[in-house]
Amino acid sequence: MNPNKQSQDKRVIATKKNLLHALITLLEEKSIEEVTVRELTGRAKVNRGTFYLHYVDKHDLLEKNIDALILELQDRGKAITKTVLSDAAEIEFRQITVEAFTDIFSYIKENERFFSVLFNGRSSYSFPLKFNTYLRGRLEEQLRSKKTVIPYEHWITAVSFAYQGMIYSWVTNGMKDSPERMGEYGYYFISQSVVEITRGT
Repeated sequence: MNPNKQSQDKRVIATKKNLLHALITLLEEKSIEEVTVRELTGRAKVNRGTFYLHYVDKHDLLEKNIDALILELQDRGKAITKTVLSDAAEIEFRQITVEAFTDIFSYIKENERFFSVLFNGRSSYSFPLKFNTYLRGRLEEQLRSKKTVIPYEHWITAVSFAYQGMIYSWVTNGMKDSPERMGEYGYYFISQSVVEITRGT
């Protein structure tokens, strides 16, 4: 790679990271509507011209980072989907599922401040919907080849909101349980819900 290009890429990454950190700090103090680009760039020590090279406005900055967050969660959740759809033995199923859920909760823990402001209700009206859409997508993949004992749409809706509620509760209550413990909870949740919904079919 061209050294100059590599240096530019690092600067862009650092700039975007600084802007996100500044946004999170401001969202801990006020709503997104009250945040100004001037405040953002001042906190991030980035000039406004540079900001507009990367983002249309403050909402674009927030939404692009939410999208990146969701994509990362999708990647980390692939192992769960693959295992649920397989005929893995119970021991293997448990191990892979717990590890994958632990990885997901570890990522949430690493980004605790961002998730906290996203769940505080003042930052983005789109986040709950995008997050639930992500969860529904995971569940739909997990059950696409299985017959269910209650209407599929009802189950997907109920369980996706239950997952979202569990994560919301963990984040907003200070993440008192470790990611490893939450990984265990995630395993029990998915194993019991999938078993129950497909029982008798």
